[in-house]
Amino acid sequence: MADRMYEHAPYAVRRDIAELHARVWNHIASPGTWLTGAHRVAIAAETRNAPGCALCRARKGALSPYAVDGEHDGLGELPDRLVETVHRIATDPGRITRTWVEGILEGGMSEEEYVETVGVIAHSLAVDTFTDALGLPRNPLPEPMEGEPTRQRPAGAARDIAWLPTVAPENADASLRAIYPRNLGDAPNAPHVRRAMSLVPAEALSFFAINDVQYLPPAAMWTPGVNPRTIAKSQVELVAARVSSLNGCFY
Repeated sequence: MADRMYEHAPYAVRRDIAELHARVWNHIASPGTWLTGAHRVAIAAETRNAPGCALCRARKGALSPYAVDGEHDGLGELPDRLVETVHRIATDPGRITRTWVEGILEGGMSEEEYVETVGVIAHSLAVDTFTDALGLPRNPLPEPMEGEPTRQRPAGAARDIAWLPTVAPENADASLRAIYPRNLGDAPNAPHVRRAMSLVPAEALSFFAINDVQYLPPAAMWTPGVNPRTIAKSQVELVAARVSSLNGCFY
């Protein structure tokens, strides 16, 4: 699949990016920790659909998204509450409030399902925006795989730094600690962005595999003299800062 994803690209695409995106499509299609493969692919489809939603456009243009009522232009594959979740995260994440998140959870979505939904959205957007930047048609979404979610909540998850539970590095298992950098001696450090999806470790681990390829791997992030890219790290950071600004990311 990696050989086919960008065979018609107008620019050469690094092999590791093509292979990564093939793995991302497989990740989305596979049964997750709390959601089935069919559920996850439907979330990816709704993520693509969200920018064309009239209600989302009206909310985006309003002083407050909470002042605009209506119904989403959904695809009909997901419950209304999940469509609301996907559309808001995909189109206007910078104005999500704790009250809104709590309302979603009170409506029947579990904390773990919410985090996994965020993960699927982030994975699908990473591939789609890359393809958009190349001026290519988006890749067909993968066919969902059969199977049941594992439904395994990590030990040590607690609500302390965020609205939802996360796993601190001292409570993480070996696999999750792999994304917590050791930039301050031997003790792993966990910036909030790296703890954000730790309630569903499979999503956090897979997302930072994207980060390592599309941005910089940990060795390059924490060591000034290490740079695996063909542009300077200052140029990498300039692009990253500009994208963060356009996306309303305050991190």
